[in-house]
Amino acid sequence: MAILEVNNLEKSFGHTHVLRNVSFSLEEGHALSIIGSSGSGKTTLLRCLNFLETIDRGEIIVKGETLFQGGVTVANDRELLKKRLHFGMVFQAFNLFPQYTALQNVTLAEKLAALRNPETKADKKAVFDKINARGMELLDQMGLADRAKYYPYQLSGGQQQRVAIARALALQPDILCFDEPTSALDPELTGEVLRVIRGLAEKKTTMIIVTHEMAFARDVADEIIFMDGGVIVEQGPARELIENPQQERTKSFLSRYSQG
Repeated sequence: MAILEVNNLEKSFGHTHVLRNVSFSLEEGHALSIIGSSGSGKTTLLRCLNFLETIDRGEIIVKGETLFQGGVTVANDRELLKKRLHFGMVFQAFNLFPQYTALQNVTLAEKLAALRNPETKADKKAVFDKINARGMELLDQMGLADRAKYYPYQLSGGQQQRVAIARALALQPDILCFDEPTSALDPELTGEVLRVIRGLAEKKTTMIIVTHEMAFARDVADEIIFMDGGVIVEQGPARELIENPQQERTKSFLSRYSQG
């Protein structure tokens, strides 16, 4: 059974139709890469899945629960937050809080969530100690245990992005989403982040990865979607789509990239 089902998603900004009848599914433990030129709708699709954009029409189902259907908007902030927790988002530009250390960035959301739980008041220190321990485990997983007390300005771009990945994992989302996670990095630092994502794929983390790294998408993803003009032009098994695309628009797009 699919962990995520997206049916007939539509999104416009004014008179500009950005997503048109987008439908796909994602199996648990699989990695899905979304490729396409700038302006094809990739990032907007991710933002709609994370409820960072208001969806016009369509249906989003996670683990059998309908999170969005038709043109109904989310009722309130609490309900919106609950829906977003199904997805962890890693942005292009890291979006770390500069005033907090790496560990504080990773643990902040979980601590804020804990404070909303009345049971936390009984032993706040024990709850926060447990959250900090989990945060250190995630930083260690990212190879950054020795950078826990560093602030973002003291970290390289690759290290900042790895902190951002740890932060997204901290709330244990059903699906981890990456929006071109290496686009702000130079080639050496790009390798750091791609190795982390590859490791997550090997652990069967369910992921959606918007990327311009074609060879990476081919080797790491289970499935690939190619988007153009707000529609899904072609989708299928990763290696098959990259090495033997069926649609002319896909062939034209891939011909502009070295596949490594």
